[in-house]
Amino acid sequence: MCDKLISSAMVIFVLCGPGSGKSLQCERMEERFGLRHVALGDLLCNELQSHGDRGRLLRDVLERGEQLPEDTLLELLCDAVAAAVRQGKGIVISGFPGDLRHVQAYEAKMGEPGAVLLLSCSADTMSSRLQCRGRSTSGLHRDGVLHRRAESFCGASQAVAAHYERRKLLHTVDAERSPDEVFAQICQAMETF
Repeated sequence: MCDKLISSAMVIFVLCGPGSGKSLQCERMEERFGLRHVALGDLLCNELQSHGDRGRLLRDVLERGEQLPEDTLLELLCDAVAAAVRQGKGIVISGFPGDLRHVQAYEAKMGEPGAVLLLSCSADTMSSRLQCRGRSTSGLHRDGVLHRRAESFCGASQAVAAHYERRKLLHTVDAERSPDEVFAQICQAMETF
């Protein structure tokens, strides 16, 4: 059922690191274009708080320190996309895909996304923004954790971005700019989808 629904849906991936402005920009996309924003992290949190079998499985995996099963991540995304399509909406997915394995698994199950937006932002800018928002508690800033997290995203996202660029699905947005300027670039890109 999910496969049929997804083939008729506008699915947009938003590749972005921590502090790149994804929450604000995805919220604006929801309002302006009538899309539904789904953050993989939020889906996981909701599932972990549930009392269902999948939530228990995820809790067990995380407690063992293992990587989350791809099929479970895909089920969560499939459910979210199907819900959006039933509401007559397209969907914006942030926090996924994190690497080429995710890309391959998603495409094998659900096909290509309609478009991919890359909110391009330096690790320094992401780190600085996170510090400004007060996320540097517990010594994260002192220990360089925020900067390493941002750099880690930048490294991992390169292969995913290159994959979608080869397929002519990637639209790069300069997320170093002000939120309004970033959204103007997103609107311009959306006109080409």
